[in-house]
Amino acid sequence: MSVRYNKLWKILVDKKLNKTQFRDTVDISNQTLSKLSKNQFVSLEVLDRICDVLKCNIGDIVEHISEKGVETKKAELRVVSLFSGIGGFESGIDSSNISAKVVFASEIEKFATLSYQSNYPDHMLVGDITKIHETDIPDHDILVGGFPCQAFSIAGKRNGFKDTRGTLFFEVAKILKEKTPRIVLLENVENLINHDKSNTIRTILLTLSELGYTVDFTILNSSEMGVPQNRSRTFILGIKNFPSEPYKEDFRSQKISSLKKELNLDDNFNGFNFFNDLKSNNEDKYIKDILENSVDSKYYFDSKKVQNYIDSLEIPKINSEKKIIKVFDFPKEVHNDQERQRRVHSIEGISPTILARSDTTKILVEVDGKLKVRKLTPIENMRIQGFDEAFIDNIKNIGMSDTQMYKQSGNAVSPPVISEIFNLINDSILHKKRR
Repeated sequence: MSVRYNKLWKILVDKKLNKTQFRDTVDISNQTLSKLSKNQFVSLEVLDRICDVLKCNIGDIVEHISEKGVETKKAELRVVSLFSGIGGFESGIDSSNISAKVVFASEIEKFATLSYQSNYPDHMLVGDITKIHETDIPDHDILVGGFPCQAFSIAGKRNGFKDTRGTLFFEVAKILKEKTPRIVLLENVENLINHDKSNTIRTILLTLSELGYTVDFTILNSSEMGVPQNRSRTFILGIKNFPSEPYKEDFRSQKISSLKKELNLDDNFNGFNFFNDLKSNNEDKYIKDILENSVDSKYYFDSKKVQNYIDSLEIPKINSEKKIIKVFDFPKEVHNDQERQRRVHSIEGISPTILARSDTTKILVEVDGKLKVRKLTPIENMRIQGFDEAFIDNIKNIGMSDTQMYKQSGNAVSPPVISEIFNLINDSILHKKRR
């Protein structure tokens, strides 16, 4: 996907403005003017400024065109990514077996956008999605996003689409209504299923069905897909105009099974069974498999009080198991912190859910024959989400701080989960259609 600004130059001719006058009026640099002249991507802020001056919409000056005759690995399905973070969905799609290309992405957080651009410099990445009119989004086949969990204002009757106004999910729904992509995949926190007495997820599902999507949803744990972390998240998949069928019991969650039984009674709701066919890849991966060989001393808890306490313990041999293995909790008088932050885990197990902060998982390691406690490094935090080395290196190489890398990894979706979902979409939906 590329851009063309022929319509912009026509407007300038109609307004009797040459390019120099246009540059000065809009207050853009020579470099930006050159990009426009060469039909290269410019920021949404520049396009907004141009439209403010010329009194037009972005669609009046920009054309998105397909690159015919150019062979690329990812050129078949067009993807729009919302609330993109550092690109977890993109990374997962890249490693899946579908052929796809991101044509538009949106992320509002400054440092996350820098990390995103370190890996995807050619993607059209814009800021606040609430400032973008849905008609200005490029046409696409797939929409993905991990939107924030927000309650809806529901007064009495269930109004679907209307109930979502004022939330970030409404931005998703507006785009789906306008652009009608065939596939939508959304991710949210595990507690979405319980949020506001399940009214939040119920409204999301009803809205998607109202917009013509047949929907399935579940709670997936990243550990199912070979990620050495206990990380449960809600996933919602919608397929446009897909055959509907009664929900079967969800083997992962009794709460979801109960909601599915309720939705089966709604004649106007369209559901189908997808996630029950998504099987664990059975890869045994543990914390020990993602550790760096050499770790700076700043990540260790090496005060004399802490080390004396560790030395006083008798630690039994621990065998590898695909579960969280707690070795011990520091007493508060030894390490004064909240209970979760005083917990030390074995590297023979998997990590608890990493959060968007620096006080990440603490582990017991052996250094020169001596047991010590340290936290995961920012690179290990990225690895424990399933990001590959090249992806992590690109972020590290732009000088991203430890604090931001901890935050970004904790906010991210696990790419291997996305990859496995799209592998199944390809095999059971896209490939099935072609046969």
